[in-house]
Amino acid sequence: MKETILRILLAHSKIDNVTPESNLLTDFGLSSLEIAEIVCEIEDELDIEIQDKDLVHIKTVRDIYEYVEAI
Repeated sequence: MKETILRILLAHSKIDNVTPESNLLTDFGLSSLEIAEIVCEIEDELDIEIQDKDLVHIKTVRDIYEYVEAI
C-alpha cells in the first residue's frame, strides 16, 4: 500500500523527495486540484474511497498512509 502511494506521488513532476513528514502543500507546492488528482489516483489504484470531508485533514504523506490503513 505504501509503495503504491509513493509511486503515485513520485509520478507528479513537482515531487521528487518523499518522506512520511512531507507536507503536500508546503513541501511539494501542490494545489488543491493537484491533491485531488492524486487522491483520485490512490482511490483507483487501491480500490478505496476517501471521503471529501476527510480531505481537509490530510496534510502529510503520513496522513495519507494512516487514513488508508484505517479503512
